[in-house]
Amino acid sequence: MSNPNPPALVAPPPRWLLALSFLALFGYALFLARHTTTVAGGADSSGYLNSARLLAAGELHTTLRTPPEFGGPGQVDRLHFFPQGFFPFASDLKLSPTYPTGLPLHLALTGKLFGWHAGPLIVGLTGALAALGLCYAVARELALAPVLSAAAAVILGACPVFIFTSTQPLSDTLATAWSLAAVYAALRARRQTPWALACGAALSVAVLVRPSNLLLLPALLVFLGLDWRRLALMLPGGLPGAAWFAFSNHTLFGGAFRSGYPDLASAFAASYGPSTALHFAHWLAIFLPSILLVLPLAAVFRSAAPRRDRLALGLWFGALTLLYVFYAISHESWSCLRFLLPALPALIFSALLGLEALLRLTPAPHIPTLRAVAAGLLVVWSLVASHHWTRQLGVLYIQGYEQVYEDANLAAKSQLPPDALVVASFLSGALYFYTDFSVLRWDHLNSTDFSRYATLAQKSGRPICAVLHESEEPAALRERCLGHWTRLATVKSVGLWRLTPATPAPAAK
Repeated sequence: MSNPNPPALVAPPPRWLLALSFLALFGYALFLARHTTTVAGGADSSGYLNSARLLAAGELHTTLRTPPEFGGPGQVDRLHFFPQGFFPFASDLKLSPTYPTGLPLHLALTGKLFGWHAGPLIVGLTGALAALGLCYAVARELALAPVLSAAAAVILGACPVFIFTSTQPLSDTLATAWSLAAVYAALRARRQTPWALACGAALSVAVLVRPSNLLLLPALLVFLGLDWRRLALMLPGGLPGAAWFAFSNHTLFGGAFRSGYPDLASAFAASYGPSTALHFAHWLAIFLPSILLVLPLAAVFRSAAPRRDRLALGLWFGALTLLYVFYAISHESWSCLRFLLPALPALIFSALLGLEALLRLTPAPHIPTLRAVAAGLLVVWSLVASHHWTRQLGVLYIQGYEQVYEDANLAAKSQLPPDALVVASFLSGALYFYTDFSVLRWDHLNSTDFSRYATLAQKSGRPICAVLHESEEPAALRERCLGHWTRLATVKSVGLWRLTPATPAPAAK
């Protein structure tokens, strides 16, 4: 039976801390706004924004852009023509976005209301600030002192991975915000039962943004406790999101529980576990105050926090981390820690509960001072590490890196013939967002395929052009798409090219 009179929260925060927190949030918002990009760039950002624009127009998928002289959508190899961020599923001749609809739904609403530059900026800023505010709120619900709760929010916000995902159109920060919202509602439901309805709704949105957030459910059930009223309210709260999830997946991918990743099961294997676990531990110890990785042990053995809360935090962090430990690409770079971002608050909370347990081993009169000093040290540690690693890893240069996608495509739109077939790969998703060109994916062709398409295009009078990053040019133009190419323009690291039509052989006399 649940406790009808749960313990009250610790003393309310002092006014100076509230004022400092609001100032810090305002400054952080300005910092993010200065460095945020809203460009439809590589596969991820262009995929989300292309999907969002479809949703804003009342569509889930789009038609494949193929020149008519090559045959209709059912007569060509569709893998040769789809842009990054989409996939041509065999069950449908239309083109389906690869990514879940959660983030695109947010982007579609703000994009329709505020435009496709301001809209994504609003989603990014709101998601990041909501995640930090909810991080503080959840820490308070876990009975952490105000200074430790504020430290939890700073640690999360200063993490270079959080900054990386908050300054471009990616789903990770938004997935974190909705996960925290679900946990906060579950904790509030222990005192006010109707919050369980909000818990179910927040979880459903978190799953729409990132389906793996369903693994948060066991932790939420532990937080809620075995109370049939809460569980009964949680279910209807999540039904609308679940219905949309099933409908959109069935429409896009041919099944309610299918995804836009055509071979997802093969991307997980036990052999990835050891190296990925070391990779995660290495970068967590660099990006966070490394002591946070061991302090949860004190929470396990010493904390006065309810066992139920400690178990739920362990399930929250453990379930999501365990999944991505066995994911094929999780060990590829530091940025892959973004997969763990929705679980990161659980690690921070567990560590701070462990810190509180250690502080309580000291004489009671010294605890408030020691707590404030410890919180301050963690904040400084986080900020210093963040300043170093965001610069070392070029996190704050993302805006400049991504801007070339928009600039190059706007140049292509103005300089290439409007009926051109454009050879591309890295910029193919951006081409679909910024232009109406048909795309030919050089990385899915061989030289014979390209020769056939070039011959058909030449007979119909269609020009063939290319929009390629400099790193693509050798393989694309010298190995796959052979011919006499002329550079038309260079936009930073991207080249615009045009193929000179082959001269027909003279007729035999």
